[in-house]
Amino acid sequence: MRQREKIAVILAAHGEAETTRFIENYRVASHTLAHAALVMPIPKPLQRAIALTSSLKKKLRATADTQASPQNSITRDQAAALQRQLNHSPAAALFDFEVHAAFSASPPYVEHVMEQTRSSDAQVIVSMAPIDSSLSCGLICSCLANSRKAEELGKVKVLSRFWNDEQLYSIYCDHLFEQRSLRQAPGSEAQTLLLLFHGTLVADTKGNTPQFRTGLDETRHFARRLQQLIEEDPRNPYSRIETVYLNHNVGGEWTKPSFEESCAKLRQNGAGSVDLFAGGYFADGNETIHRAAELAATASVKNVTSIPCINSTPAFTAWLTARVIEAARQLRGLR
Repeated sequence: MRQREKIAVILAAHGEAETTRFIENYRVASHTLAHAALVMPIPKPLQRAIALTSSLKKKLRATADTQASPQNSITRDQAAALQRQLNHSPAAALFDFEVHAAFSASPPYVEHVMEQTRSSDAQVIVSMAPIDSSLSCGLICSCLANSRKAEELGKVKVLSRFWNDEQLYSIYCDHLFEQRSLRQAPGSEAQTLLLLFHGTLVADTKGNTPQFRTGLDETRHFARRLQQLIEEDPRNPYSRIETVYLNHNVGGEWTKPSFEESCAKLRQNGAGSVDLFAGGYFADGNETIHRAAELAATASVKNVTSIPCINSTPAFTAWLTARVIEAARQLRGLR
């Protein structure tokens, strides 16, 4: 009987601190800023200042809200769910899949897991962000280019371009409306939906177009298409849908409207109730879990509901499973 090919599947997520401890948050923030500094000018002193400030804010916030980021644990759950589906798929007769959760900013680091699984028959690396940029799949490709020989690259497949996958849009819409039905009483008033996307740099400090792949066009495409599909869906109860951006505001001009700008507008104009859905993410984390409380504290909103990201939902896992199996078959065909 022919031996199954060993396929290392690496879910490459950003990664965040799993506690509110200062040192852990400072280490993750420093790692994140060091990666950002590879593509945009962030002087070392500024990196240290930002890491220090953000870590102190998380430590102070923990006195009132002890919830730490769930992103790493969600990614591990996604890896476990994917492993189970792959093990029970027909493709398991050909491939011995081994799924790993890895992170760019916290251990286990993506580059280390890539190296540890290098001897596998093939590697499928999944960029766990719907938007491609120099700081997501770009880091993966740079690592591969700098560490692998040309003949080795034929054994590796990086999965990305999810922002252009119509099946993923369908999964997002189903998840949004299913979650809303669980959280809202029938016949409740029409609501506002804020679609949250990770912000991107639009222009540098001199007003020039950034000299790296920011993912701006992909983000706008994803946001427009997702908003269009939600508006056209017969299940849509929202009277108003708006895309807003979660910005870091470092290095120049960022995408608009920002979350803070939307909060100010809602405070000025008022709103009955608002749902928040982070469509620009595959897993909840520090950038998403506190936004409902922030909105409730700054705007005159009667009711704010945070709908979780697609996280480890069965439909998302099934979609990932199909994409990984397709990549494994492609790699097998090349050999």
